[in-house]
Amino acid sequence: MIYPRLLLAACFLVCCGAAPAVALGAPRPDTVIADFEDGYGDWQATGDAFGDRPPAGALPGQMPVDGFSGRGLVNSFRGGDQSTGTLASPEFTLERPYLTMLIGGGGHRGETCVDLCIDGQAVRTATGPNLSPGGSERLARVYWDVRDLAGARVTFRVVDRSTAGWGHVNVDDLRATDQPDGAPARESGVEQDLRTFDSYSEVGYNQPLRPRFHFTSRKHWLNDPNGMVYLDGEYHLFFQHNPAGVQWGHMTWGHAVSPDMVHWRQLPHAILPYGGGTIYSGTAVIDANNTLGVPEGDSPTMVAAFTHARSPFTQALAYSTDRGRTFQLHNHGRPILPNQGYDDGERDPKVFWHEDSQQWVMVLWVQQGTPGRVLVLNSPDLQNWEVASHFDRDWVFECMDLVQLSVDGDPDDQRWLLYDASFEYELGTFDGRTLETDRVAHRGEYGPNYYAAQTFNNAPDGRTVIIGWMRGGDEPFVAAGMPFNQQMSFPCTMELRTTADGVRLFRWPIQEIESLWEESVELDYPTIAAANTALEQLDAAQLDLSITFAADQATTLAINLRGERIEYHESAFWYAGVRLPAPPVDGRVSLRALVDRASIELFANHGQAVSSHYAKLDPSSHKVELTPDPTSELIRVEAHRVGSIWEE
Repeated sequence: MIYPRLLLAACFLVCCGAAPAVALGAPRPDTVIADFEDGYGDWQATGDAFGDRPPAGALPGQMPVDGFSGRGLVNSFRGGDQSTGTLASPEFTLERPYLTMLIGGGGHRGETCVDLCIDGQAVRTATGPNLSPGGSERLARVYWDVRDLAGARVTFRVVDRSTAGWGHVNVDDLRATDQPDGAPARESGVEQDLRTFDSYSEVGYNQPLRPRFHFTSRKHWLNDPNGMVYLDGEYHLFFQHNPAGVQWGHMTWGHAVSPDMVHWRQLPHAILPYGGGTIYSGTAVIDANNTLGVPEGDSPTMVAAFTHARSPFTQALAYSTDRGRTFQLHNHGRPILPNQGYDDGERDPKVFWHEDSQQWVMVLWVQQGTPGRVLVLNSPDLQNWEVASHFDRDWVFECMDLVQLSVDGDPDDQRWLLYDASFEYELGTFDGRTLETDRVAHRGEYGPNYYAAQTFNNAPDGRTVIIGWMRGGDEPFVAAGMPFNQQMSFPCTMELRTTADGVRLFRWPIQEIESLWEESVELDYPTIAAANTALEQLDAAQLDLSITFAADQATTLAINLRGERIEYHESAFWYAGVRLPAPPVDGRVSLRALVDRASIELFANHGQAVSSHYAKLDPSSHKVELTPDPTSELIRVEAHRVGSIWEE
């Protein structure tokens, strides 16, 4: 039967005198929340998947259904797998430590499932077990541990959003109980495997294409850097990660820490999928004044703001009081910012403390198009947000960052830099609520493999350091059978400098790379022949190479780098079809190249123009050679073999 709201509430008061007394120490009987014997009762159905009453078993075209209790069950196969809909219970109060149910049907995470909801947002979810043609329609008992939600007002929601094979769900006999019964509920077969980190120890860092000085996940897919923040002597790099495979999916926050932004140690996953949604990009801050108001630990609270990717997208928080080692969902993972009306276009919150206005700021991309839109929001406590302004530009697209930089190192000349995932940027002023710029967009990256970069919050030394995801499809790592896929760019400082064209952004590898230098060649004013002779002695498998040469509009030069050719002509460097502008400055041009096992990052004219590339470097060639040209006069050549950041 189905318990209406008042009767259900009464059933939870079994120990308050409203029900017959039980013997001291005897277990309380389960409270049956719904057994679907006499219809749906007060449960509300949408769509066409559930019909007007529970069936007594299998529906037309369905395999035999068993494992349910009594005469009826919820079965969304009505009309086949093409039908969709939801079925929601009345609200009730959680006063037992466990909820159990019988569940079967499709294993589509977030699409064929049962949710436990607070204010309409899923805080627990359970998914059917089946996706394969050989699956069974049998229901099995699972349970949720809901002790942390004691006293909350909740609802059940049965969901069928899938029209694929096994696009339905079977549910029966939902109960509140004092003891767990059955198996722990799982979001899908793969999500259960995300809860552990033990299997990562089986993979080392000694594969042939493992980057030696660029961060990679020990295992599986990686994309956007997330939550970059400094606390108590450690830099934290969280990142979009698929713990279940080398392709994109099952987005969680992976986690690594470093004392110097160079040597990284990967930790267990920080934030895992919940409530039928995955964990998209965001930022982390240090809540030094505990504006969030959570129980304080030995270190200041680290707060992660992220997109909960379940349609429609919302923004949520998790926090850590133990230096980022473990995170708790704030308010059970419910949104701190509900969907603002842009559906799934709202994502990647950048949050930071704005000292002048004494408030938190969130920059949130919400819309692509003409124009694209970014919202600026304010909050006193990281929980309650109001929209302060919006920034509309055609170029903006996801993963926004907003940082303050001085011009030419002058603390009295400050500009705010706003950039997006593709690294277009504008410069302007920001008062905590509104960003004003000259509306001129500049290009911060020329290569094809740099995306979704982020800067460290709470940096200790005044530097603004940025790391980007070097996106590159499945090449070269998956094609070579590597256990990981994708890498991060090498960390770089960002500075604003005055140029002949105005104030521009410069990006440059952090000085900590020098701790990796193992063997060096440094030459002032050599001939090209002398430079090649010296470089020939250097093992250039991994290399930090810098070249400065005299140049005018007619100068040409070529660098053969492990089988790859970089050319300079027409006041630009050319590599892999990319033009990297480098006009002579005071009669000189410079290029710095970071070469790892599968990538080349190029920095022209001290970082005024940068391009990032994956590269199919010749594994048999560890040589660097400059092509002789009578118009080229070398001023300085500096090359360093770069060691590994990994402890193997």
